Amino acid sequence: MNKAFEKISKSDMAKYEQVDFVPFDPAIKRTEATIVHPKEGKFKVTKGAAPQILELCEDRARVEQKVMNNVNNLADRGYRALGVAVSNEKGVFKFAGVLSLFDPPRVDTKATIERAQKMGVQVKMITGDHTAIAIETARRLGMGTTIHSVNAMREAPETEEAYPSEGQNNKEDMILAADGFAEVLPEDKYKIVEVLQMCGQIVGMTGDGVNDAPALKKAEIGIAVQGATDAARAAADIVLTEPGLSVIIDAMIMSRKIFQRVRNYCIYRIAGTIQLIFFFFVAIFFRPENSFSDTSEKNFRLPVLAVVLVTLVNDACVLTISRDNVVPAKDPQAWHLKEVFIISAVLGFVAMLESVLLLLIGFSAGDKASGSGLNHVFFKNGSASYGNVQSFMFLNLCLSDFITVFAARTRDWFFTRRPAAALLGAGCVATLAMTFISTCASFGGMKRITAYTAFMVWVYVLIWFLIQDTLKIGAYWAIDHFKIVDREAYLNLVERKPKLRMDAPAARKFSQNLRKSIGGRGDLDFASSFSRRGSSARYASIDAKGSNPMSI
Repeated sequence: MNKAFEKISKSDMAKYEQVDFVPFDPAIKRTEATIVHPKEGKFKVTKGAAPQILELCEDRARVEQKVMNNVNNLADRGYRALGVAVSNEKGVFKFAGVLSLFDPPRVDTKATIERAQKMGVQVKMITGDHTAIAIETARRLGMGTTIHSVNAMREAPETEEAYPSEGQNNKEDMILAADGFAEVLPEDKYKIVEVLQMCGQIVGMTGDGVNDAPALKKAEIGIAVQGATDAARAAADIVLTEPGLSVIIDAMIMSRKIFQRVRNYCIYRIAGTIQLIFFFFVAIFFRPENSFSDTSEKNFRLPVLAVVLVTLVNDACVLTISRDNVVPAKDPQAWHLKEVFIISAVLGFVAMLESVLLLLIGFSAGDKASGSGLNHVFFKNGSASYGNVQSFMFLNLCLSDFITVFAARTRDWFFTRRPAAALLGAGCVATLAMTFISTCASFGGMKRITAYTAFMVWVYVLIWFLIQDTLKIGAYWAIDHFKIVDREAYLNLVERKPKLRMDAPAARKFSQNLRKSIGGRGDLDFASSFSRRGSSARYASIDAKGSNPMSI
């Protein structure tokens, strides 16, 4: 086309003056200019989708078949075809010709879509182009080629009861199963997003034009690409500032890593809380005065400063979990709160039991106690003062509380994934500092313990840590084996396999409950979407990850 324009004399072009211009209207799919020429007078030129241009022309009956054959042949090869018509002074249009355009996808779009699909994100194309162009583009991008014209979607029955014949898809099933839709208008994009949401999906949408704004606003995540119009930017949740869409995949990976870290932190924090609360609850039933002659206290306790040190040091160290090494999940993730609480309870109660048993051993070392035999293992002479036992338990709580994080951070054995240097370093500093305090300082009634006793506490904690990690793996196995958490039902939702049919109010209620159960507006894991260069096609994607709002 550029070569054709080069052959036109610039002096001849200068004689044509444009006096009026009507911008492209997505509703009528054409644009129009009013031209004045000294000899030819005043006339109009319109350009747009060939079927819409043909409807304006008086010679439609004569040229329509030939024009549409050319348009379809071009579409089969992935070329867009624009019809051009020119009017006379009376405003009667005649068809002038067809402009063919090739609007290739960006070089990185195919790889981006493939990565999204591998991450469990379903990508759908929504385009105003001809259906044949959409199918060819989808084929080039490695997507499915189940592309419907928008008319097929509009004509599909709304509910299962409205099926005209057995086996025909209703509108919801068609949209869920389709790889895309062609020849759409702005209201169709909005409708597609709305139906997906009513089916319980979490939807992301990319776009750059005014006609994309309603769907961008409706989607959970609207992403305006670089160069988008002000309307699209205003409607979107995220605006890209660089060309291409691969950054969305990077954001999805980052999001899933954040989700894993937040989940690991929650498991650890719940487990640590269970350990401390239930340990001190049980410990109040221990009577120091019955085992130690150097105290008259009726209940076991630790000095307030010691408890503050346990919580402050461990909390400060666990902040480094935000830098921990995690592997982003292959599929969209949900919180699965039952699993979180079960694993937290297993870790917490094992740690609590460990501390209670050690407290029993400590009390057996009192000068009034008869001894258990194990008191000689932890104390060289087999006896200890009440202040020694307080320091003894202070060190145990510090070590067991912090070391639990290494069990909480993996589903498998603790050694299957290397912790981040920051987390490991902070842990070493904290535990060594608490060991130093226990062996070198006396405060609040606590009396320092020997290095031998501290060493035996370390050995004891590490043995129980192995037991704790083993029981954690067993708990995960039981959750999966007995299907306490129905992962398959969740993945069926992500894989477009709705198991129930609902009317619109019920579907909206179901969608709201789903979002609550998976943690808000999505594992806003980015439900990523993709766009062709030239903005002739849009891709909406579904990612029902369900995550923490921090999880972008």
